[in-house]
Amino acid sequence: MPIAFLKKKNSKKFMIIVLTIILFLVVSFLAIYQTQVYQGKIWSYLGTSDDRFHMMRIEGLYHSLQRHQFFPIINMSFMNGFGYIVNIFYSDFLLYPAAFLRLIGFTSAQTLMGYYLLINFLTLGVSFLCFYKVSRRYMNSLVFSFIYTLSAYRLHDMLFRRDIGEVGALIFLPIAVLGIYEIFYGNRKHWLYLTFGMTAIIYSHAIAPILVAILIVMVALFQIKELKVHPKRLLSLLWAAISSGFLSIAYFLPMIEQLHHTKFVLTETQSMLPKGASDLSDIVSWSLNNTIGQPNIGLILILAAIIVLVTFTKVKNTAVRHFSIIAVILLICSSKVFPWVLFNKTPLKMMQYPWRFDMIITILLAIFVASDPLNIFSGKVSKFILIGFALLLTISAEYRLVNESSLQLVTQAAYNEPYPFNIGAGQEYLPQGTNLSTLERTSHKAKISSGKAKISNFKQYGTRLSFDFKNARNAKVDLPIIGYYGFQSTQSTGKVSKLHVDKKNNNLAQVTINGKGKVTVDYFETMTQKVSRRISFLALLIIVAALFIKKLNLVDFEKIEGLRNNKD
Repeated sequence: MPIAFLKKKNSKKFMIIVLTIILFLVVSFLAIYQTQVYQGKIWSYLGTSDDRFHMMRIEGLYHSLQRHQFFPIINMSFMNGFGYIVNIFYSDFLLYPAAFLRLIGFTSAQTLMGYYLLINFLTLGVSFLCFYKVSRRYMNSLVFSFIYTLSAYRLHDMLFRRDIGEVGALIFLPIAVLGIYEIFYGNRKHWLYLTFGMTAIIYSHAIAPILVAILIVMVALFQIKELKVHPKRLLSLLWAAISSGFLSIAYFLPMIEQLHHTKFVLTETQSMLPKGASDLSDIVSWSLNNTIGQPNIGLILILAAIIVLVTFTKVKNTAVRHFSIIAVILLICSSKVFPWVLFNKTPLKMMQYPWRFDMIITILLAIFVASDPLNIFSGKVSKFILIGFALLLTISAEYRLVNESSLQLVTQAAYNEPYPFNIGAGQEYLPQGTNLSTLERTSHKAKISSGKAKISNFKQYGTRLSFDFKNARNAKVDLPIIGYYGFQSTQSTGKVSKLHVDKKNNNLAQVTINGKGKVTVDYFETMTQKVSRRISFLALLIIVAALFIKKLNLVDFEKIEGLRNNKD
């Protein structure tokens, strides 16, 4: 009899898991149906959104994989082979599934649909599991996953701005917030959640880690009394920071190296913080209208913010109360009410737009709604109604987006056309002094800028360029690639100089040749890139090995000096 009961209980759990997965797949599809699937067309601001930029990133990774370059540094699909070093500043970490879809024969349009379906499913699943880890309540976790994944800001990011990087970071944000919760409110020894969450966010989107860091500082200030009593919580935070730092060395050091050798457009970009801030009334209005054409937090969460303002003293759970108050503070700070002009020349300018706080506001208020500290949605029926309402709001918002700007609907054939010179509105990763329009008119061949020589047999395969030369007399030859640090001419034969940058000609790579020989230029991984990648990989192996050893109880970590289970 007990065995039969256990079998029945396990089969029930299995059915719940299967039905939840099916539910998440259906919702993932419905969330993109009107903008990606309906009528066989795709809705997109092809000219002004980040859509073309990120699709070219995918296309570049796809072409690199075809050439068996599995970790490309330069995206050579940009600018028809002139190359763009976007991979150093914008990691390809999350693009590999999309590139794989291209490899197996999907078109760009089909890749986008499949990739968005995967991202939606992962966001629903990860957010559900993270909330369930703390609450152990299925329905509340389901509410959180729906409110968070179908939030207006995330839909604005995914369907309007097409910022694949930030949308990817939103997959891992619940893991980071779970880590923050454990360090400051729960079991501080579970700091690895913050390590892995923060690391994945860093490799997904360059700006999002700044926002998470701000959240950590604010939570620490709210928990200052707890930290005085249990200072070891700060030690856990330090361990998380150190571990994430080692795992992220492969991202940060190559970027710093490039910034050291080249002055990029991004270093001279003016801060947009004051101009990017919106009126608080507009933020509230957009949210109440649940539009995804403007950055806002949506109807459900703006109502939650209002409720927080009125009832936060009644919220008994300390973490939920602190999170909800921080969300309201950040909501106000994301508007013109906050004096952003004072931060124009501070490191905070890297976040670009104040409305990026909506990322943090969204997850914190979603936690408030799902926790339901005021017992507004105490029954299962009310929770189901809330979930259904969130889905209906999503469908409604997408319908209005498509129909109010129907001219942005394009056929899949039109969407499949690449735009290699769409490198992002800011053109951040071009060396200063590069003129994109001039570069677009430049013929893709080696050109003698001074001196005399006869060159022939020019070839290019990805980052590798070559041509033969003879009768050369101090001939300076510009090559059709941007001369980023890492390109070298060491494999050339004959009298060929080191590679230089022709700053007078759009920062193209240049070599000086004499006599007869063959010029071969290619990109070689720098020592910094090699070492940093190995350090991060070794750090990952050490962490995984430690977890594995602990799981199998091969070593009693509690008996190791410095790791004893002392009370905080």
